[in-house]
Amino acid sequence: MNSEEITHLSVTPDAIPSSVEFGTPTITMRVYFSTYHLWAAEHFAKSAATLESAPGRIPRFDIEHRAYVTNSILSSVAFLEASINEFYKDIVDRYDSYVSPINAESKDVIDVVWEMTEGRNRSPFAILDKYQMALTFCRKEQFSSGEQPYQDADLTIKLRNELMHYKTATYGGEIQHRLVKNLPGKFAENPLMKGSGNPYFPDKCLGSPCANWAVRSVKKLADDFFEKLDISPNYKRVKF
Repeated sequence: MNSEEITHLSVTPDAIPSSVEFGTPTITMRVYFSTYHLWAAEHFAKSAATLESAPGRIPRFDIEHRAYVTNSILSSVAFLEASINEFYKDIVDRYDSYVSPINAESKDVIDVVWEMTEGRNRSPFAILDKYQMALTFCRKEQFSSGEQPYQDADLTIKLRNELMHYKTATYGGEIQHRLVKNLPGKFAENPLMKGSGNPYFPDKCLGSPCANWAVRSVKKLADDFFEKLDISPNYKRVKF
């Protein structure tokens, strides 16, 4: 082959295999719903406040407002539970991202407890119990149940339970919901019910001040928990 033939030589490569031959690529990712729940809780609280501050508002019941407030409270507790479950599960799965600093001995104990409870779909532990146990397993001081932030987080859970598992009742006058002993004074009353004669729970209780208090209460406990362990969970790393 002379130089002229080489100059005009063309090469046709083999065809690139199609996606059918290779199959569809699969993407795997770790999903943390605690972050979604926290965003939702804050969003619903802000939405309730927007309705309360709308021009011309007069004291009255508003179904949209009630939905925002109740969903903020529900999402707040969902965030609190998701956060601790994610912590346990990341350790059990040895997904060593933010839980890497936890020592091996603590992880082994958490493995056993998880397998005997959540691993068998039968957890006897309340949300805050999981936080307290995790601190003990990691050789950290538990929250004092008689102090903040434990008390308000516990009260938020009780309020969520009342909404989640609500049983109808008649309130007014001397007949008040049992949470009236604990909730007043924690936050301002629902602005949409200012000046009305409606019972404290649910009407004067469920406003944006209550929703914001619930968000702050659960986030404070979760923040303090992770600070005790000197780790930074997903909800602190991701901003939407």
